[in-house]
Amino acid sequence: METKLKVKLISHTINPELVVATAGKLCYSPSNIDDLMEKQTDESIEKFVNMITSIGHGSVLEHISFTFAVEGVSRSLTHQLVRHRIASYSQQSQRYVKETQFEYVIPKDIKNNIFLKRLYQKQMEDTQMLYDEIVDNLISDYVYDSVNYGKYLERQIRKLKIEPKMFYLWCDQWFMSDDFIKQLKSDYKKLYSVLEKKAIENARYIFPNACETKIICTMNLRSLINFCHHRCCRRSQEEINELAWLMVAEVEKVSPLLANSLGANCQFKPCPEGSMCCMMPYEKKNK
Repeated sequence: METKLKVKLISHTINPELVVATAGKLCYSPSNIDDLMEKQTDESIEKFVNMITSIGHGSVLEHISFTFAVEGVSRSLTHQLVRHRIASYSQQSQRYVKETQFEYVIPKDIKNNIFLKRLYQKQMEDTQMLYDEIVDNLISDYVYDSVNYGKYLERQIRKLKIEPKMFYLWCDQWFMSDDFIKQLKSDYKKLYSVLEKKAIENARYIFPNACETKIICTMNLRSLINFCHHRCCRRSQEEINELAWLMVAEVEKVSPLLANSLGANCQFKPCPEGSMCCMMPYEKKNK
């Protein structure tokens, strides 16, 4: 089924504006840190933060970070996201998490074409069916193909302290049954879980880039500014463009002052895209 993008700011540095202003002033002041912090006012903090971000003194921005929980995005998007390397990522694993009914992203151009949308959805449904079939058949292979998987299975049986002879007698009873997988899961739950894990790490290869994933991302402000300059741009791919602007909106909720440094390149300086410029610049941000 089609998924929906969700972005939530789940953590951030406490008093981020104060941290930036204090770190910045420390570089230029002979005062000790306690004195610097005591002298800070809302007005002085705003003035100094705007000055720091406008001149590009980026190192002091690295002292604060924002952590976003992102759901309803495609693996196509996360392939782009993790290219922003000065960040930390934790992504839901297709190796350990079985996709019982995977959700997916539909690009707007396909969604707006009824014929293509139906073909697209049919392909997603067929992929899920094939995934399920591959998983079940691989599990059966692991149990019965003694040439390729016998040693692997024996190791798992010993680990779980299952009596091999009794297990294979049980297999003979259920092998020809359509309920073999269901019964294996019921009678040998731990063994089934081990075999399923091995099966899904192979079956996952058939999933498309459209497959929905979830990711937690932490960026310091300097990296977040760089990310937004590139991904808030109208030339960025539509899905990650939407994500970038939602991240900006989340930061605005906790720090409008710092959020003012986030946005597309063209809001702060001339467009760097040259002949590939979209010719539709965003409104400049005032600092």
